[in-house]
Amino acid sequence: MTSEQLTLVHPDRRTHRQAIIDLTGKTFGHTYWDWLVHCRRSYVDRGPYDWSASTVGFLGDEIVTHWGVWRIPMRIGRAVVRVGGIGAVSTHGEMRKRGLMAQTATASIEAMRREGYDLSLLFGISDFYPRFGYVRAWADSRYVVQVRDLPTGRLPGRLRRIAPRHRDDLARLYNRTHASLTGTAVRPTYLQHDNHWQGYAWSDTAGQMAGYVFAFSRWGHFGVYDSAGPADDVLRAVARIARRAGEKEVRFESLHEDSDLARRLRAGNCRAERGYHRCGGPMVRTIHLASTLGKLRGELSRRLRRSHLAGWRGRLLIADSHERVVLAIHRGKVSVAENERTAPHGLRGGDAIAQLLLGTDDPHETAAAGGIRLRGDGRRLLGVLFPSQHPQLGPWDHF
Repeated sequence: MTSEQLTLVHPDRRTHRQAIIDLTGKTFGHTYWDWLVHCRRSYVDRGPYDWSASTVGFLGDEIVTHWGVWRIPMRIGRAVVRVGGIGAVSTHGEMRKRGLMAQTATASIEAMRREGYDLSLLFGISDFYPRFGYVRAWADSRYVVQVRDLPTGRLPGRLRRIAPRHRDDLARLYNRTHASLTGTAVRPTYLQHDNHWQGYAWSDTAGQMAGYVFAFSRWGHFGVYDSAGPADDVLRAVARIARRAGEKEVRFESLHEDSDLARRLRAGNCRAERGYHRCGGPMVRTIHLASTLGKLRGELSRRLRRSHLAGWRGRLLIADSHERVVLAIHRGKVSVAENERTAPHGLRGGDAIAQLLLGTDDPHETAAAGGIRLRGDGRRLLGVLFPSQHPQLGPWDHF
């Protein structure tokens, strides 16, 4: 069907909130009323929903489309970039396949750039989001271990139940445990308030929060969805929780491969699973390439100084589908060269440049699969500046 012209606006909390919740609830709610509670407790009312970048489309006086944006500070190594997390993408059931969402998405992507976002991330359906510049962000990750293979021993403090909601001490502990792990959010994000999760925590001898675990038994499987603290203590806590529940096997969902917990599991008996999807699932796109690279200057400099190319100097062009940015490299320091658009060395590609920034896969594999053209010393610098980072965003922070 031919595209219809929408009236596109960034929603107003007071005027449009209920209509947005109503439209998205009819699309996503397992039950409509549970969706209302979810939006009120966290997702919209208390979460980092961005009213200035989200977009709704009107036909007449009725909201028929919604493209939601959630503000997420996300790590790339030690750097932190501003990510627009996309969620609750909805079109009125009687208005689909008319090109209405294409207009809505385009307007919101433009708004994200105006509002200072660096990247955008979503968890989407297959064969829909590439048209908006989104590519696969990472592989699904899961570690499976038998309860009998988990360590035993005492925790530093008593294991106690806690509610599955935001707490400042939990956020601080998570940030310490996950510092420098690419793809993880800088908390608080205020997003996950799942009453089905079971929360457990323990303190140190001084009474300070020392660790926690959030787990959930679903579809015949016992899964750990979020945790922080010393890896051995987390595993001891999980073992105690699982044995009390009569579980034989534990799944650690969306566990970052470079985390201490994953390394500890790999040192014992476990099964690691990775799921790759060409399209759909976690997907990423650049919003502002120059801004992103500017925030990555320190991280790129550290990577360069640790490499065999620490003494390399020159100009490196990085170009995606929308921007051209030149990096100036001298004495192990990387900076953005203002007002320069050409360089003798380069990485020139399309949407796959976002995968390099995030470290989705082996960079040479990304370049080959994404059609990224390597010029001059671009091939040598590729693996040094943009190594695989095994990115992963924890379920607590999903939008």
